[in-house]
Amino acid sequence: MEEVIMRVGESPGTDFVRYLIWIAFSIATLMLKNNAANQKGFNMPMVIAFFAVGLITLFLMIRKYIREERSFSDTADGFVYSLVSNIGLVSLMIVMVCLLRIMISYLQVTGKLPSFANDDVLSSDQNVFLFNMVANVFIVAIQQQLVQTGFFFNYFFRKTSAYSAVMGIILSGIIAGLISLPGSLLQFLMMMALGWCYALTYLYTKDEKMAIFVAMVSAAVGTIII
Repeated sequence: MEEVIMRVGESPGTDFVRYLIWIAFSIATLMLKNNAANQKGFNMPMVIAFFAVGLITLFLMIRKYIREERSFSDTADGFVYSLVSNIGLVSLMIVMVCLLRIMISYLQVTGKLPSFANDDVLSSDQNVFLFNMVANVFIVAIQQQLVQTGFFFNYFFRKTSAYSAVMGIILSGIIAGLISLPGSLLQFLMMMALGWCYALTYLYTKDEKMAIFVAMVSAAVGTIII
């Protein structure tokens, strides 16, 4: 973690406004997802709105991030090469995020911790589970990673100092907790801890794809064990 990927900066005001737009995109998508299904099944207008808004905003975010990546001093390697090169750290982060989710779920099942107020709903309709899996893994997780690691570090923490890295990880975790729209302090703390893992993955590998990969695995496990 000796250096951090750098981008050609714009004015702080421009970066801040743009970042607020990305946050708004991710929150709007998550709110639609949270209202798209209930215990009885789907709210079809909300499902349609979720996929329409989620896919369009995700496309815009990915396109913008790829364009900005071209101004990096070190362009990230391909996914397979980056994964193989960083397999130790990535594997460790996957184990950590999965253990955290499993531990929280176990404590909730045994009644030692309360359930999350706005978590994915349990339903007898298997399609609801499949919807949550696709939505959480392939749309929500990617959007949130672009917000809490990709754009965040590119806009606000470009320096290579240890102070910048540590503060970036801490604040990135806080943002991860907030944009997950937590229904309780416990949920916020869990998402913040997960966010620290994603931020560390990003800074260590210098590759947003690795942070997204860890987040997608985490989202899949979290969807399965609710």
